[in-house]
Order: sequence, then C-alpha cells, then structure tokens
Amino acid sequence: MSFIDRLKRKYNGFEISKKIAFAYATFFALLLGLINFVMWLGFMNALFTPAERAINYSMVEVAGVLENLNDNYASFNKDPLRDKLVAGVVLRVVTDDGKLIVNTDENYPSIEDFNSGIMRDPPSFTDEDLQISEFRNALIYCGTMRFEPTNEQGATLYFFRTITSELKTFHRLETILFGIDAVGLFLALVAGLWLSRKTLTPIKEMNKVAREIVFENMDGRIPIGEANDELAELGKTLNEMLDRLQGGIDQQKDFVANTSHELGQPATVFLGYVNLLKDGGINDPELLNEAIEVIGKEANNLKNLLENISILSRSDRNRLNFSKEVLDIDDIIFDIIRSAKVYVTTHEVKLTRNDPAKIFGNGAAVKQLIRALFENAIKYTPEGGFVKINSVVKGDKVFLSISDSGIGIAPEYQSKIFDRGFRVNKKSAVKGSGLGLAMAKAIADNHKIKITVESELGKGTTFTLAIPIDEGNHES
Repeated sequence: MSFIDRLKRKYNGFEISKKIAFAYATFFALLLGLINFVMWLGFMNALFTPAERAINYSMVEVAGVLENLNDNYASFNKDPLRDKLVAGVVLRVVTDDGKLIVNTDENYPSIEDFNSGIMRDPPSFTDEDLQISEFRNALIYCGTMRFEPTNEQGATLYFFRTITSELKTFHRLETILFGIDAVGLFLALVAGLWLSRKTLTPIKEMNKVAREIVFENMDGRIPIGEANDELAELGKTLNEMLDRLQGGIDQQKDFVANTSHELGQPATVFLGYVNLLKDGGINDPELLNEAIEVIGKEANNLKNLLENISILSRSDRNRLNFSKEVLDIDDIIFDIIRSAKVYVTTHEVKLTRNDPAKIFGNGAAVKQLIRALFENAIKYTPEGGFVKINSVVKGDKVFLSISDSGIGIAPEYQSKIFDRGFRVNKKSAVKGSGLGLAMAKAIADNHKIKITVESELGKGTTFTLAIPIDEGNHES
C-alpha cells in the first residue's frame, strides 16, 4: 500500500469534526500563502523598482552632461556629474586601460568585488539591463554606460545603488510573517476543531437517541435546540419520521390485535357449537339449525376478513391486478340494494337515484368496495336509522354517495379512517377489524376512484365515490 493510500485510509478514519478542522486549516494555510506571496511580490517590487528608477534617471542625467564635455579627459570633472546623481547612487568611471578617473564614494566596494558576486539568476521582475550583486551582506544594483570620446580611448561608467537596508527590513518582515502564519495556522486548527465539534454536537445527540430507539420502545425523540438552522430542520424531520413510524407500529399492533380477535372469535364459536353437537345437540333440530346458521354467519365473516387481508397484502406489494371489463354500475348498485333489503331488517335502506352508466373495472371488486361502505354505514348507525344510496352522472364521472344517520366521525379522525386497523373508539361495542375501509381504499385506488367523506358528529356520514365513466380507451 502506497503512502498516499495509507494517508487516505487514516484520513477517512477521522471524525467529521477533525476532517472539518483539517479542511478549515488547509484552506486558511492556502489563503495565508496566497496573501504572503502577493505581499512578497509587492515588497520586492517596492524594493527594486526605486533603485532601478534612481539608476536609470542618473544615467540619463549624466549622459546629458557628457554631451557638453570636450573630447578630453582632462575636462572630466566629477562635480557636475555628482550633481546629476540621485541620492544613494554612486558613480565610477573607468577608462579602457583600467584607469579610475571618477569615483563619487571612496568607501564603496571595488568593481572587481562587485563582479565576483553578480547573480547568475536575478529575480525575474528586475530590469534585464541592470545587474545585481551579492557582496558580503550587501545587495548592490548596477547599471553601466559607455563613453566614447573622439580623441581618447573609451570609458565605462558604473552606476551603483545599494538596497541592503531595505533587504534587511524585508528579511525581518519575512520572519515576522512566518511567525504570524504559524500562530494563525495553529489558532485556525484549534478554532476549527472547537467550532466543528460544537456545530456537530446536535448530530452526536441525534446518534445517541437513534441508538436508544428500538422497535419495542420508540418514545425517544431528537432534542431540538434554539438555533433555527439545517441541523434543527434535520432533527424536526427525523422526529416527524419517528412519529410516523410510531403511528405505523401502533397501527400494526392494533391490526394484529384486532385480526387475532376477529380470527379467534369464529374459532371459539365453531368449537363451542361442535362441543354442543357432540354432547347430543345433533339430535336437537332447533339447536342444530341454530348451530348451522351461526357457524355459517361466522364463516362468512371469516371469509370477508381473509379477503380484506389478501387485498391489502397484494396492494402493499403492488400486485393488486384485477381482470377488468365494461360494467353497468346501476346494475351493481341495484343488486347490492336488493340483497341488503333481505338481510338488513333493523335499518331503513333507500335507493334515491340510480343513473345508468358504463364503467370499466372488476365487478366483484367494485361490488366489494360499495358493500364495504354500505356495511360500515349500517354498523355505525343505530337501529331505526337509515342508509341511502344516490348515484348521479355528472360529466365524465358517476358520483355514488352512501349516506347514513349514524354517529358521525369527528373532524380530527376523518383523515385516518382509511388507515388499516384504525378505529375511532376501540372499546366500542361495534365489532370490526378496522380493515374494511382500508380495503375499500385499495380497490378504489386501483380503479382510479376518488373517495371523499363528509361527516358531523351525531348527524351522520356521507361517503362519495367519483367513478370514471368508461370511454373505450382501455385495452381489449
């Protein structure tokens, strides 16, 4: 494994807070490096540019003086030349035979010493026509100019400018900046680690609470601080998710309990009557008829319950595929009412209107859907009340309403009645598994039927089905 791979593995093993602190410190270091580089360029430019300008200006001025001189070195006076030099610039004039005829500073290093320390690779931003030499602890700038008199041998003029003091200041500044950078980087690392840990504290709390939450006990919730930031929003979202999970688990527990009760009740009835018949009741015609009637009724309830469970199970797996055909919805409604008037003797059953219309769907499923809503109305309507069905064609839909004069549904429960296993009053004397309306909703969704409910406590409930009319757009 390469060094880079080992470094990556070690970095990936860090806590998020350390990664954030490292990234923050790295960014800060790059920013400091960029700032220092710009400062260095600026200072170096400020260091060398004035020296270049001083030398170039002095060379131009001296050249003007030389034009007015006679072609004889005897008239070569250094005083007029000295007056044209910028302060800090030293002039030396050396003839081609090596004779020094002008020297404005006797203490300045010799030309030989200057040449021995010339930089081979001077800074790129310096003037290419000038030379830079390092002599002991000094840094010297130099520009040269030729003088060619008519009757005399030529001479070379050397213009020197020392920038040593400025360079020392620059080196001191470099040291100070390096120290500031080191301290700043350390503080950035410490501050980044502290801030990241403080910022990520809510995540650690979320993780702690999440570890404590188990299926059997989901009471724990993520603590939400006073800050209104992304982590607070995340905490709220997780709490809402936990609330939904808690509700789903509660519904599942209720579903299991209700289903167990609904399945256990027929079994108890079956065993009870079997024992009675074994004990001689089979020879009692009245008891035998009662047993057959009760067992048949309980078997029918058990069959309906298992059908509801089967439909919901297939719906959960997106496998609720009914074979569909064109149906007369008015015939289905009429059959349901006709059957209901035979076995419903405690309530008034009315069919106020039944417009003829064609729909596309599964006949048994649609009948099961309508019957589930009808039987729910019967179940929650006291004896002597009424249940009425009204079917009206409007536009491209059939609006089928099932109204009752029952106990009604409170507004806060109306959005939950289609949840499986949900019952408004679990201790009510009205028996049921809480699956009928959930099954009806699954069938309705499969047939693209919209169910709406209107209810008022003590005055009754109306379920309305908006059933699409068949327009012949389905596959044959």
